[in-house]
This record gives sequence, structure tokens and C-alpha cells, in this order.
Amino acid sequence: MFSRLGELIPTATLYRQGSVANLPKKPMPQIANVTATTKLGTKTLGAAIKDERSRLRAIAVVHNGELVFEKYIGIRPQDSHLWQSCSKTISSLLIHLLAEENLISLDVPVTEYLDELADTGWKQVTVADVLHHKSGMDVEENNVSDPSHPVAQFYKSALAARGEPSGPSQDELLREIDVLQEPGLAFQYGSINTQILGLLIERVTGKPWNDVASERVWSKIGMEGDGKVAITSTGELLNGGVIAGRLRDFARYGMIYTPSWNVVATESIVSDSYLGKVYGAVDQEIFNKGYMGQRMNDNFGFKPGELGASYQWDAVFPDGDLYKSGRSGQALYVSPETDTVVVWFSTTWQSSLWLEGYAREIVTQIFRN
Repeated sequence: MFSRLGELIPTATLYRQGSVANLPKKPMPQIANVTATTKLGTKTLGAAIKDERSRLRAIAVVHNGELVFEKYIGIRPQDSHLWQSCSKTISSLLIHLLAEENLISLDVPVTEYLDELADTGWKQVTVADVLHHKSGMDVEENNVSDPSHPVAQFYKSALAARGEPSGPSQDELLREIDVLQEPGLAFQYGSINTQILGLLIERVTGKPWNDVASERVWSKIGMEGDGKVAITSTGELLNGGVIAGRLRDFARYGMIYTPSWNVVATESIVSDSYLGKVYGAVDQEIFNKGYMGQRMNDNFGFKPGELGASYQWDAVFPDGDLYKSGRSGQALYVSPETDTVVVWFSTTWQSSLWLEGYAREIVTQIFRN
């Protein structure tokens, strides 16, 4: 499925346009010598790549707009691969841009735009609450293995194969989700929050999510290939993470958050206010009250109260770096200060191994020295 998304389930297209943005190569082989400690033990990146347990399939590092490291282990440069939840940040960026244009307010309940949810628990949840994964709804993804839980049913509906009955639609499942606690009390990560963002984007623009993402992002950054976003058997776009594209295009996307955005785009896609909004929305006090915050602290070696999250990023660091993970080990690490992007693809079994420490160590050991 990782490289064959469109052959297994229906997809919509994220359209590329214009010339491909060239990424000049300036190899830095020393990146392979970066060390990190993970469940594999303390190893160099090169050793981790060779370790079959890592299941890394491809990795790229871009610094100052140049491709300084690139390895393909199980796929080819022209192959698409699932970005998984790393793509959630596309929806957060779109929400930010729409808010700047006064097409949506972060401070009102989501039901101001999604009136079909007016008689559900979502009526107490603001746009900002879902944007920052603090909705208070029972959507946290540590429940994905419980078949009776709405999160597991949501996954079943999302990933039903062609022609296979999926049960209730995504929209029907949204109505069944219970209130867990008041919004704003905990960072509780859930793709259902992102699915709500996608519905909001479609409602205020009057366009399908993939068209908005194509027009405002994908078509403007010199992508090599089109992207694909999965569609459920009942016709809902899965902007919450089932999106595929090429590795270099993954890196190009990350670059729009760095000073080298002009290597891939002729206009700034990420508005000047975006990073300030991201940093300003971080709440370290609630970060460790859900499984994702605990995982980020453990895997990056931080204490509770040091990291935070906002705008769909899993971790926002004190130095301004941003990190987003994706199921089965995908990674997007952006360091605006050092003008660096680290991306990789993985097929880790049941998300049992996370190598995210390598992304930060690449930046720390090579570009912050």
C-alpha cells in the first residue's frame, strides 16, 4: 500500500503545474555519521539505514536550498510513497491562510460552519481546538486497536478496499463521537480533528479539499509529480493523512517553511505570520497529557514542559524547529533557523519503531555546530 495507494483504494489528485523546481546537489556524506539513540540502540544514521529493522525506504536532507543527502533503499526517486500524517500540516497551513483572508475564524465553534454537527459534542469545540489537537473529544489515536472505538471504526471506513462495504461513513461517525473532557485541557492527537479541518476548508471555499491544496500549495512549488489523496468508499477525502507523493516533493513541501522557499516557489506560500502563530499557540503545560506528547518527549529526550505542539505539528521545539511524524515511521523535520529540511519514508510494522531522533540530530550535529 505504501507505494501503490491508487491501485488499492480510490484517490483524488493533487495537481502539479509548471516547471520542476531544481534542487541543486551538494553532497555531505558526513551526514551518514550522525549518531542517535533509538530502539535500535546507539547507531550512526548509515548503520540505521542498513539495519533491516529500521525499514527505512528513502531519506533526503535539504540545507540552504541544496540537496545534501539522499538515499533510496526500497523505492526509486520516481516512486510515490505515503506521507501519512506528515500531510496533516497541509490542512493546518490552509486553515491559517483562510483565517488571514477572514474566510474562517479560529475562535468560533466548528458548528458555525458545519451545522450538521450542531446537536453533537462538537458544538463546544472551536476551530482552534481541532487545529491544535485539544478538542476534548474522544478521538485520541491510542484507541485505534479497539474495534468498538470510533477511532478504529474511522480507520476501517477510511481504508476499505475498492468495492468493499465500509460500514458507516466518515460523516456519520463524526456524529457518534463522545465528549471526553472540556476542550483545551490536553494535547490529544487524532486524525479525526484533521478530518474536521478538511471539512471546514471545503465548506468555506466551496471546493474539494484536493482542489484547494492544489491551487494554494502543490501547484506552486515546482513538484515533480502529482500527489494522491485517498477517498473513502462513500466519497470523503482523507486529508487527515492518506496522501502520497515523491520523496523530493516531500522535501520541496518542507522547504516552503524555510528561508529557501524561493528555490521551489516564485511567491511565498507560507505567510510571514505563520511561524509566529505556530509558536504563539504552543501550550507546554498540556503537551504531556496525551500519548503523542509523551512519545515526543521520550524519543527526542526532552522533559515535560519543554516541548509543545500546535497547528498539527507533533513537536514544536524551543529553538523553533518543527516536527511531524506519520504512521509507520514517516518523518518531516523543518528547521527554519538553520534552513534545513529532513524527510524520510518508512514501512515500520504497526508503527513499532520511531527513528525521529535522527532528524533532530542531523540538524544539531551538522548544522548547529
